[in-house]
Amino acid sequence: MLSDSDSVARDVKAEQTGLLANLFGKVLDFSENGLFLVDSDRKVILWNEWMVQASSLGREEVMGAAFVEVFPDLKGKRIESVINAALDAHTASLLSRSLNKAIFPLYFSELGGENQRIEQSVTVKPIQSDGHDYCLVQITDVTPMVQREGVLRVLAKEAEAALEVAEEASRFKSEFTSTVSHELRTPLTSIRGSLGLIASGVMGELKPEIGRLISIACNNTERLLFLINDILDISKIESGKIGFVMGPVDLLAVLLQSIEANQAYGEQYEVRYVLNDVVGGITVYADTDRLMQVLNNLLSNAAKFSPKGVEVEINVIRKNKMVRVEVRDYGSGIPEQFKSRIFEKFSQADGSDTRKVGGTGLGLSISKAIVEQMGGVIGFNVPEGQGTIFYIDICLFKEK
Repeated sequence: MLSDSDSVARDVKAEQTGLLANLFGKVLDFSENGLFLVDSDRKVILWNEWMVQASSLGREEVMGAAFVEVFPDLKGKRIESVINAALDAHTASLLSRSLNKAIFPLYFSELGGENQRIEQSVTVKPIQSDGHDYCLVQITDVTPMVQREGVLRVLAKEAEAALEVAEEASRFKSEFTSTVSHELRTPLTSIRGSLGLIASGVMGELKPEIGRLISIACNNTERLLFLINDILDISKIESGKIGFVMGPVDLLAVLLQSIEANQAYGEQYEVRYVLNDVVGGITVYADTDRLMQVLNNLLSNAAKFSPKGVEVEINVIRKNKMVRVEVRDYGSGIPEQFKSRIFEKFSQADGSDTRKVGGTGLGLSISKAIVEQMGGVIGFNVPEGQGTIFYIDICLFKEK
């Protein structure tokens, strides 16, 4: 027989066990996941509050009932075989909604009283205690994540469709620009040639007023041809069709050639180009024709924005593996509000000097694209006093 002390100890232990069980049950009810336990007879022996709310099945309906009685629609489904594997083979599994189209018929109520299916991630784990086998099923609500993925998929499809439309529009714009430019360039070249012959006196001496009109027509034709050529270059750059033939280039030879080509242009503005002391034998890695195009643009810009009678200076500076070519003018400089946009397409300062000399506003944008394609850098400095220095940094040629 048990003594009174043994009886008291037994009662205390039983009370403590009941308190712990009650506490454990409350902890499970506070869980943000669904939890239920199945014994070796496939009967539900634990059912937390989350499961009550999501399944609308109270504990009195579920406790002690067979799993397939609680979820008759899941008989023969993958989840039943996974629970059997956990109990018989002690195998843990993870199931997700994307791989298993029907897991548990669980819902939550939205505003308005409509029920929405809970998207689930389900973990099934075998548990052994006191020689008995159990299966713990944990259900995680992944509905928000699935909804976000759905939204992202829709946005991705919309972005893909928008990109296709944009690419098609870009192709159409490029083809249209190229076609129109070519169609305009041919007759304009013919017109320029004819006007040039007339202006030269081949057709006879012109009256002063007629000569003035012919001169205006020649100048405007030249401007149109410059604009068309610039637009074609921009179109090629944007479509990636502009070609480069990279190789060793004698920098001094290219500079002298560019100065000679622009000398007559400088004389129109009564500006003289001066190449400061440059050591020969500097070889850069570039495309000769494209480098000439950039230098011509910088030299012509410097002449346009310089006062009459001044010099445009060209300097060459070695910088480690690069060489810098500077073109300095002594004009009125660059307006502060224009500096951030100077390399943008069709960008021109609003000063009277710019309006007086004109221009397409594409030259610097084209030059920037060309220099960067050749692995270089283009930029500008505004020194103290008057004028602007535009520079390009080009890679020195290195023998392999």
